This record gives sequence, structure tokens and C-alpha cells, in this order.
Amino acid sequence: MFKRIALLLLLAAGLPWALQAQSSAPKWMPDSVYYLMPRFSQGYVFLRGKMPAQGKMNICAVDNTLRFLDDKGAELSSGEDNILKVVIDNVTFLRYDDVFYRLYPAKADVGVALCRKVRIIRDQKEAAYGGTSQTSSVKEYSTLYADGVTYNLNDGKEYPFEVTETLYLYKGDTVFPLTKKSLRKIFASRKADVDAWFQAGHSLPRTIEQTQEMLSQWAE
Repeated sequence: MFKRIALLLLLAAGLPWALQAQSSAPKWMPDSVYYLMPRFSQGYVFLRGKMPAQGKMNICAVDNTLRFLDDKGAELSSGEDNILKVVIDNVTFLRYDDVFYRLYPAKADVGVALCRKVRIIRDQKEAAYGGTSQTSSVKEYSTLYADGVTYNLNDGKEYPFEVTETLYLYKGDTVFPLTKKSLRKIFASRKADVDAWFQAGHSLPRTIEQTQEMLSQWAE
């Protein structure tokens, strides 16, 4: 049984969290873009050398920070560097090189790692927005720090943004690019099978489902 740690007691529990108030998604960016999950939900954060912490959480896709809601609904984030993974509503995110990857298992400890990046386009005030027609509720917000720039989200401006999603591979707690070289490394005992698959005319898959299917044929 995981040790339940109340959000406001994180510091007292010996976790070196630098909790700071954060702005929620600005009204010009859908929640479904700003966060990696559609809503804040109960989850666990697993820390290197410490007990897991539990709370109502989400992950900001703009600055790759883990966000919590306190008992009053205020949004907080942490500067903790020892996060290994986060599980929210049974969805697992692996933190690797300071980036959160959503995991889609194929078999055992091998699968697809999806990286979604949201970039605010600087020095542009008019542009096509980030490829989504969804709307979000209006929230209280103030500032957002991303890409080395502090944005005043209360200044009445709307910033264009772009969203990119890239498929990677993972094995255990390591993330790899989706390449033939990575496949030969991950499946070191099946190199001949990997080579034969490409020699048969197959190319690298472009969807999560296709990648999972490819991996499942070699994963134990």
C-alpha cells in the first residue's frame, strides 16, 4: 500500500519540493493542449529513493512540470528533479531527460513513448492556432514562464502556438528514438529478426498502434 501524503505536508515529509503557485491554462489555449491529461485526477508520483506521493495532479505540456491542486483548488508545481514516473488515472508517464513521455506498452517493459510538445510562438500576435477546435473553460491566470520567456497572460493578448507529437520507444526506464538502430539495441537477441523485417520491405510505423504491433512480435 502506497503511503498517502497530503499535498500540504510534502515538505514536512522530507520531500525537497519547491512548491510554487502556477497559472492554469489561459483561455486561448485548450486544457487538452496545455495539459497532458484531459483533467486533474488522482495519481501517484514516484520519486527516486523516496516513498510515492499521492494527490490530484496533471502535467503541463508547455513547460513539462508536474502540477498539483491543493485543498482550495489552487494549482501548484514542483521543482523536484528526482521524479521517475507519474501515474494518473492508470496512465503512466515516464520522466526521461526532464521530459514526460506517455507510455503505451507493447509487452513486458517495452513499448511506445509519446512525447507531446507545445511551443508558444514568440513575436507573433496573429497566426493559425495549434491545430485543435476544442474549447476550454475560462480560468484565473496570471503568468507563464516558458522557453526562457515570461508571458503575462493577463495582458489581453493571444499567443499562437504549435503542437507536435513524436513517437519514441522505451525499455524499462530508458527512452530511445524510433529507429532501426534502436530496435536492434532494444532487441539485442533478435537482431536477425529485426533486420529480416526491414529487408522484407517494412518501414518504420507512424502510429502508436502500428508501433505496438511491430514491437510485440519481438518482445518476450
